[in-house]
Amino acid sequence: MKYDCILINGDSYSASMPNKKVYGDFLSEHFNIPVRNYAIQGSNNQRILRSSIEYLHKIKAEFQNPLIIIGWSFIRRLEVWYYGNSQKLINQMPDSSESRFITLDRIIHAGEATLEQKALINEDLFVHKTLMDFYTNLYMFARILESQNLNYVFFSAARNTDCPINCFPYIESLQQVKWVANNPNIFKLHDFCILQWAKENDPECHPVTGHLSEDGHKKFSNFILNNVLD
Repeated sequence: MKYDCILINGDSYSASMPNKKVYGDFLSEHFNIPVRNYAIQGSNNQRILRSSIEYLHKIKAEFQNPLIIIGWSFIRRLEVWYYGNSQKLINQMPDSSESRFITLDRIIHAGEATLEQKALINEDLFVHKTLMDFYTNLYMFARILESQNLNYVFFSAARNTDCPINCFPYIESLQQVKWVANNPNIFKLHDFCILQWAKENDPECHPVTGHLSEDGHKKFSNFILNNVLD
């Protein structure tokens, strides 16, 4: 397949780093095409989906056949609207200054959450709805890409091994979920994450988070070429 650009989106596992190449850069070198990396640290899946749709319009205006690579974040990571005025938190928002969307755990840790937002903290209570929303969004986004004849690969960059769909019979029974689960362009959403891969393949990765070293990113780009894009 002849691609003319790579669009990457995700969280810190995929984001560009100063003075360091990441897997998107190595893929760019492999295909000898430009990369547009829109991944941002602290991103949640709502932001990744929303911004990918926006950036896709920009990419399509410049390129004919981009390859779309999405490294999804934690399914349990929620997005809320920030009502405070902390400049430190505002600077951490992954969207533009006109948006106040931010990941819930950031304002919780900063002590800036409203009472209603604190009520969302219980992870187990909301995993069914969050998981269902995630699969619905993947189904619709993949369908959008296919309707435009665009090639794509999705994988879980963050660890989502704790909420596999086989633990939720109703969700697993839905046709849209089955379609996602059987889609060859969507790689092992609950059986793979960069943290797990890094511990086995990148001795220089961050010992806690599994964020890759530059050499780890190079190895991971080869993994994508040989296992995810194959």
